[in-house]
Amino acid sequence: MGTYRNYMKLLESWPLDNSKPGRDLAQHIRDQLKLAFAKGEASEVNREQCDRYYMILKKISTNHYGQKYNRTLSSTATGLTKDQCNLMLTPEALEYFSEENRNIFKNTFSRLFRNVVKK
Repeated sequence: MGTYRNYMKLLESWPLDNSKPGRDLAQHIRDQLKLAFAKGEASEVNREQCDRYYMILKKISTNHYGQKYNRTLSSTATGLTKDQCNLMLTPEALEYFSEENRNIFKNTFSRLFRNVVKK
């Protein structure tokens, strides 16, 4: 079965992003392939579905649609640049925003229910 080999070649061109522990698409794909192809090429898989997934992943890895529909602007829907978006998605920034959300929830909860707690 050539499907297993195709996936292995695809993974060679798809590097891991160590700045996203637990959130890296390349690592997720590797983990799923370990499950699907536990016996290597001898694994029993739905070939049609495997080929379809392979083509989808290949298009993502080669930026097929990014090249097909070239963007003229360098900003995003949020108005931030690509580098700013990447900075906002670092583990440190996500941890900071998570803590901020807890503080906002805690403050709102205490304001809403302070009269109830006093009684």
